[in-house]
Amino acid sequence: MKSDYRAVYTAFDPYPSFKGSAIHIKQVTEVLSSVFSKSLLLTLPRQTKSHIDKNITHLTFKNEETNFLNRALAYSHWVDQVLENQYQLQVGHFRDIWGGIPILKRAHITSVFEVNGLPSVELRDRYSAIPQTTIEKLYSLENKCLFECDQIICPSNTIKSHLEKRGIATEKIQVITNGATLPIIKKQKPIISQPYVIYFGALQPWQGIGTLLRAMQYLADKPELKLVICSSHKKKQSRDYQKLCKKLGIESRVIWKHKISKKRLFQLVQQATASVAPLTECARNLEQGCSPLKLFESMACQTPIIASDLPVVREILAPDREAKLIRADRPAELARAIRLLTDYPLFGKDLAEHAYKKLISQYTWEKIDDQLLHFYNNLLTLNHA
Repeated sequence: MKSDYRAVYTAFDPYPSFKGSAIHIKQVTEVLSSVFSKSLLLTLPRQTKSHIDKNITHLTFKNEETNFLNRALAYSHWVDQVLENQYQLQVGHFRDIWGGIPILKRAHITSVFEVNGLPSVELRDRYSAIPQTTIEKLYSLENKCLFECDQIICPSNTIKSHLEKRGIATEKIQVITNGATLPIIKKQKPIISQPYVIYFGALQPWQGIGTLLRAMQYLADKPELKLVICSSHKKKQSRDYQKLCKKLGIESRVIWKHKISKKRLFQLVQQATASVAPLTECARNLEQGCSPLKLFESMACQTPIIASDLPVVREILAPDREAKLIRADRPAELARAIRLLTDYPLFGKDLAEHAYKKLISQYTWEKIDDQLLHFYNNLLTLNHA
């Protein structure tokens, strides 16, 4: 393996993939490779055949370990081995603590921690039986990365506030939001003949899919209205929700699609009555924070948005001007919002137009890439000072 790489990006995520994280990885690594001609990308194995920038050397970690933490530690060890002879690295950009620890071991690398989520918060929602001692160890590793890295970037002010409460200096943190690519919108034959609302993305507990399914019960008087769920996961990971659909008596009104192409997804979003982001009121969304890509992509598709009224959402969308915001975890209230946009399409069109104008002015990937480029150029200036 060559030893003349100047930048490395690590992510304990599959790449390319159907997950939203893959979009962000693509954008960041392409900017990184434009600044550093020889860049190294270390991820989990790809799930799609999407193109990877030719200036990036992409290595993947293959491991059959099913236990999440054991797999994460094995990934960390692999990254450490890959970096063993990379003495010319200038910048190490890591997306999680597993790739961060090996980078921080090497004093010649200027380190950038991209904080989108923290395992001490997120794993509690994913694995309810995880011991408190494990959470404390994760918290300690997070602090090591947060305090020892040179710079931090994060996609929302809610995350920034969380990090500040943990004692991280404000000047060390820069907010660079997520964004969206403007799809080519053409008049097309409807993919689904009936009217529908759409949810797209992952199926973790904090996404609020259960609330959305229960909201459909309150819309029984609109049997023609469908709910389309475009999951970034394999079909087997939606089984519990499909069982809930059956229990609620709405299985005939829910259309499931799994791991579809971006082009197909955007067509479905564009033709929807509304795009729904029913985020729950949980530590992951309220205390830690997030920056849902589905909001930016729905804005780009000029589709009316219904979302939970949380600080992370209000950072992006103004209530009753750019989106219909409702209290989280309340199926009846969510159903009323869906009914409102179904019965009054002009209101939804007005919301979508205002949201689209904001996206154009602030959140296209071209604008976000410019911010990233400025960030890296400043980093180089500091390195040479």
